[in-house]
Amino acid sequence: MSSRDFDTRTALIRSGKREFLEHGFKDASLRTICKHAHVTTGAFYAHFKSKEGLFADIVEADLDDYLDLYDGMLARLASKAQQADDNEVAFMEYLLDHRDLFRLLFDCSEGTHYEGFKDRLIRRFEDSYQSFFEAYAGFPVDHEVTKTIVQMKFAQYCSMLFGDYTKAEAIAITEQIQAFTRAGLGALLNTDFESPG
Repeated sequence: MSSRDFDTRTALIRSGKREFLEHGFKDASLRTICKHAHVTTGAFYAHFKSKEGLFADIVEADLDDYLDLYDGMLARLASKAQQADDNEVAFMEYLLDHRDLFRLLFDCSEGTHYEGFKDRLIRRFEDSYQSFFEAYAGFPVDHEVTKTIVQMKFAQYCSMLFGDYTKAEAIAITEQIQAFTRAGLGALLNTDFESPG
């Protein structure tokens, strides 16, 4: 790929991201994306098969990194519950460093195969939390309880992610909420979750 091709692709990705965030995928204008990237639609199709191809290119690499992080966090939690605090801070840091990714996936993906990503992610959280709870409780935990806890945690993440918080403020709040969550989970699961370290 020549530097000219790279520059064109980079300009289209930058312009597309801005257009998708502002209007959502469905209402985003390919003509506007090309105009702001200073390229023709012919140049666009030399790099992307479709508008959805551009959207996928924008989100895919960071989404793969996120899913790897999430899966790794689950594996560590399965081996030691006390690592939950460290994992949650690392998780929140990733979310905060990739706010636009989650805005695109949660709010701007209608009309793409990523539509419904937020609901699928919540279900994945529910399955993960259910397994975690039951592994440490030693008894079946009501799925409706798990579902409610996940909804509260997800609301916390979204509040930190899309609220008007600096990264430092969001991490500080997350760390304070952990103490509250740890005590509640300990009571629910009849388990003593100690602070790490």
